[in-house]
Order: sequence, then C-alpha cells, then structure tokens
Amino acid sequence: MAYNLIFIFTLVLSVISSFAVQVPVFSWGDLSKTSIKSNPLTKVSADEFGYILKEELKKDPFTVIFIEETLSVEDFSLKNANGETSFPYLRANIGDSLYLPTVEHALHVLNKLADPEKVDHVKLTENGLSADIEPDSGNFLFINLKDAREDESRSDLLRRHNDFMEDMFLKLQERYDSVVAVYTAHYPSWTIPAAHSRVRRQAATTSTHEHVLDGLRLYAGKILFSEDGNTADVGDLAKSSSEFNSTVMNTTISFSNIPSASFSLNFRMEMGYWFFDSITLQNGSIVEELPATSDVYAIEGFSYRCGQNVTFNSVNDTSTPFKLTFVDLKVQPFFKTMNESDMAFGDSFNCVGFFSVPIWSGLFVVFVLLAITFYGIMMMMDIRTMDRFDDPKGKTITINAAE
Repeated sequence: MAYNLIFIFTLVLSVISSFAVQVPVFSWGDLSKTSIKSNPLTKVSADEFGYILKEELKKDPFTVIFIEETLSVEDFSLKNANGETSFPYLRANIGDSLYLPTVEHALHVLNKLADPEKVDHVKLTENGLSADIEPDSGNFLFINLKDAREDESRSDLLRRHNDFMEDMFLKLQERYDSVVAVYTAHYPSWTIPAAHSRVRRQAATTSTHEHVLDGLRLYAGKILFSEDGNTADVGDLAKSSSEFNSTVMNTTISFSNIPSASFSLNFRMEMGYWFFDSITLQNGSIVEELPATSDVYAIEGFSYRCGQNVTFNSVNDTSTPFKLTFVDLKVQPFFKTMNESDMAFGDSFNCVGFFSVPIWSGLFVVFVLLAITFYGIMMMMDIRTMDRFDDPKGKTITINAAE
C-alpha cells in the first residue's frame, strides 16, 4: 500500500512539473560572477535559479528586469529580411553575461527575491513608459514590454526591444553605480513547432477584449456603446489609468472607435466582497453616471463571470441616453497590487445561479421518470395471484360471494 502511495505521489509531481513555465533568462551588467555557463541539455529549477540570483546580486546592484510577453531560445537566432540579428546589443555583451536557456518560473523567483517596498512596475506602451522612474524609488525595476504594433514582424519587434534595453541600461548606469539587467518573459513563444501546426487561412477576425490594466483584469467578448439608440463596438483599448487603495478603485479607459469618450469603472471593497456598481461616462462636456442594471459582485479573491449581457444604463431623463454593454464578461479588481504576474483570475462567481434552465429541465425529466417508475412498482406490488387450486380427487372448492 505504501509503495502505491509513493508511486502515485511521484506521478503527480512529474505531471505538475511538466506544466511548469520554462523560459530563457539573459542577464548582463555588474554581475558578481559570470562563471556559470549555459547548458542546453538541462533545465534550471526555481530553487536553483533563486540561488544563482542571490550569488550574482551579492553587491546589491540596481536590477532592471525586461519582461516580454513570450520568449524562447529560438527567438535569439531570429533575423530580419536583411539577414541582421534581432539582438545586436545582447550579442555584444554575451562575453560578460549569464545566459540560462531553460528556467522554471523565472518571474516568480524574481518577484519573490525583490523587496516589495523597493520595487517599481512600469509598462512600455506605444506612448512610452507608463510612469516616470524615480531615482531613489527602489532597487528593482520591472518593465513589461507591451508595445506590439500591427503589421510588425516578430524580428522587428525584438529588434525594437533590443534598442530600448540598450538605451534604458545606459540611462540607468548614469544614475546608479552598479546596474544589472535581466531579460526574460512570462511564457515561452515556441511551444509547438511550426511544421506540426495547422494554420487556418482567411479566418474571421474576432473582436474580443482581454486587458490586464493597473490593478484590474478584464475580459469581454464584445463591448458595445449605445448613444441615443445607436449601438457600435468600442474598438481597441486606447489608454487606461487607475487610482485605487485598499477599499476603492477607479479605472479610467478609452477606446479607439470613440476617442471623445472615457469610462471610469468604479469598484469598491466592503465586508469581504468587491462590487462593480457603476461607470462614470465623460463624453465631451457631458458627465453621467451609468449604474449597473444587475448586481455585479464577488467574494474577495474571486472573479465575476457572466455569459449574458451586463449593462450599465442611464437612469436620468436625458435627451441622449447612454448605455455600455459587456457581452460575455469576466472581471476581477485587485486592490493591493499592480504586478501583472499576481493578477490571475480567481475562481468564478457566476451571474447565473446553480439551478439554471438546463438543470431545471433535467431535474423535471428525472422527477417524471421517477414518478412513472414508482407508480409502476406500486401497481406490480398490488397484483394478487391465486392461492387456492382444485384437487381432482378431493372435494370441490366452494367460493362464497363474500370472498
């Protein structure tokens, strides 16, 4: 029995480890030692990576972490149409760098190593950095590279990030005596070989919205805006900003199809629940409160999920009524963090109760079948068989009328 339990435990651990996020890590700058050489035949566990970081950062340098959405070993060998590499700056520093091709949970280890009171998190967007970098704000700076552009190849995107890292590293060296840079990603980009993947051509484009904003994670199949009865899709997210504390959060967003309007999503925390009560619309000189037509709330740490339409509607008698509709909504505010790696959706609190229409239909059919079965069993139990028979050699049975 004990052998079986050990075998099952080992099997579960192997399955869990097979799903671990494995990404490359490239580090350069004022490292304590760079004697560790990359080994493509082995992977570095989270514990091993944590030990390596502590050894490399013994001098307590200012550490900047550049974070791609996806990155794999194959990306370092990409070249553009002219045959030029996407990482000329990293190649120039390869002699004094630390390169680990496969690291498990690299960002988790980096976040765990950093002091929460000495950490800055910023994003690189199409309009530049989302916030200014304060010289004495901390020892760790996390920069999420989220500035992908339409009709841009993968090699061109990585080349732009290479140039940005070079420029940022030089600026930080002017501010600090000792600087270390780390280049890694959230997820691997080459999980399936291209030769074994099937590409569907001329597929219809989807207009889904999935955004990880400052302190907020939101997904919607569609977002529709109605003004005086005219309804249209809001388009792509143009810009966003958040203001929040431990009990209140207001996230202001605007979209490409309606640049004149901005929407402030109002969340509050109360008694262990968070509530999405209303949206403040500012359209030119018009400022109007759009309350939710149904309750949108969940337990702290849970997300809200609704496959139906969630609508925020004008209640005032205005000449131009407004309405914002989320189709297939999933949302969760995070009042205590802006770190994207810590903003994963929690368990869903669904807008439809457990006893939905299909469940009620199934229960009704089951109850009808049980009633028919019960009635049939009762009828069979009520059948009376003969308990007296004629004996040809004996006296004839006489049955009275009373029987």
